[in-house]
Amino acid sequence: MGVLSKAGVSGWFPPISSRTLLNHYLPASGAVSHSLYAVHIFSPSIISNLFPVGDLAVSNTILCNSMIGVGAFIYSRRHLQRSDPWDRVEFSVLASSLFNFGSLLAAVLIKALLPPRVSTYLKSAVAVTLSIYLLSRGRKYMTYLDNRSARGSPSPTRFNNRSPSGNPDEDGLTRLNGSLNSN
Repeated sequence: MGVLSKAGVSGWFPPISSRTLLNHYLPASGAVSHSLYAVHIFSPSIISNLFPVGDLAVSNTILCNSMIGVGAFIYSRRHLQRSDPWDRVEFSVLASSLFNFGSLLAAVLIKALLPPRVSTYLKSAVAVTLSIYLLSRGRKYMTYLDNRSARGSPSPTRFNNRSPSGNPDEDGLTRLNGSLNSN
């Protein structure tokens, strides 16, 4: 059977449960909606032609589904598992909003760079490519955060408390305070 073996298909479509709905199917529908919304930004005539009445409602529904899907993806990530559930919701809503509206901004800016007479097919291909790229970078970043939290590694220290000589009393802040106090 090759690529479509039973094990391969079950990876793409796990059995439906409340857990897989939240952790797999909802984020997957959000990713599809993210791509559809990017296509809509690049070629708004597609939705207008398919839905002559209510095209604004359709485009807003696609954006809302993308927000919910990305939010569900972030909510279920390992690095947020020990957080309070309400904090996880807040973080997910914030990150999903930033991601989706940042993607919207990127799509609008890139669309402005295209020549005016580009075919709808080419604009749609650029939109889907942009969406896949942004989604893959977002997933890579979430995986980085998950791996970082799994190691239990603390954040890197912002200031090095040791001077080049190795004496902790000779750091920059002590020297700065000393020069300010001597004036």
